[in-house]
Amino acid sequence: MRHARLTTMLLAASYLAMNSACATSPPRNTDANGSRFGDLVINSDQIDAQQAPNAWELLRQLVPRYTYVEDRSGRAVSIHGHRGRSSISLASSEAPLVIVDGARLSSVDVLQQMPKDAIDRIELRGGSRGTSVEGTNASAGVIYIHTRSGS
Repeated sequence: MRHARLTTMLLAASYLAMNSACATSPPRNTDANGSRFGDLVINSDQIDAQQAPNAWELLRQLVPRYTYVEDRSGRAVSIHGHRGRSSISLASSEAPLVIVDGARLSSVDVLQQMPKDAIDRIELRGGSRGTSVEGTNASAGVIYIHTRSGS
């Protein structure tokens, strides 16, 4: 009986210690700046500081988490996410969704025609956050491009 009471007291103390530590520390899914892991916002100042002529080159410079595939003539073909060996890959789940002002792009070669100066900001969402917003087709993430004109 005494041993059971002592065990209960120790469990209660450890529970209180864990909860008080969690209340003061940042949530697990955020980094030191408070932004969620896998998410990134590239603002207009960061975009203007780059020497890229178009959206495709801008993404290549600022977002190394993806592989940018071009054909022999240098035309944009696809964007692929990096996955580990043990990752389960569904059909077409390697490519992130690219959404410009709310419209999904069917072909990424449009990004080579979009001048850098037309872009206001770029938002990147990781796989789990992308699927919660855009559905299971976004398991490799989502690239939101917001233009300055919004059209």
